[in-house]
Amino acid sequence: MKFAALTFLVLFAALGLVAASAHAQETIQATGNGGYFQTDKAKQARQDWILNCQGCHKVDGTGRPDKGLPDLTGEVSKFLAVEGGREYLSRVPGITNASVNDADLTELINWLLLRFDPDNIPADHVPYTTEEVSQWRKHPLSIDAAKTRESLLAKISNKHSQK
Repeated sequence: MKFAALTFLVLFAALGLVAASAHAQETIQATGNGGYFQTDKAKQARQDWILNCQGCHKVDGTGRPDKGLPDLTGEVSKFLAVEGGREYLSRVPGITNASVNDADLTELINWLLLRFDPDNIPADHVPYTTEEVSQWRKHPLSIDAAKTRESLLAKISNKHSQK
């Protein structure tokens, strides 16, 4: 009986993840990227960007590469195309330490991909879910962030050179 109940709960949770992801994707598809930015969720994500990220990455997302704060424009979505990149974006120090709850952080990540690098979002991309961001956020890349970034950038470069 306990196994059946546990199986039901796991199935119910999985269906919730699929529904949440599908809802985010439908919102983006139905409104287009421009329309998405007019939604309340996108407006809140922008506000969270201003309060938590803009100080280092600048208002336009160009960052301060000379200080280890990467330029997000035309670059950040490229991480989604390589193994480990999706997880990396949820584990960098600025993300894991942002003073927002997991649901708002998830929306913020999805927003910044669309805002700063929509052209490099893979066609098969599924928006981040709160559950995955919550799990990855618990394991920040505090010390290893730069090393992990360099490794992922090498994978991205290698992938582009093979095209």
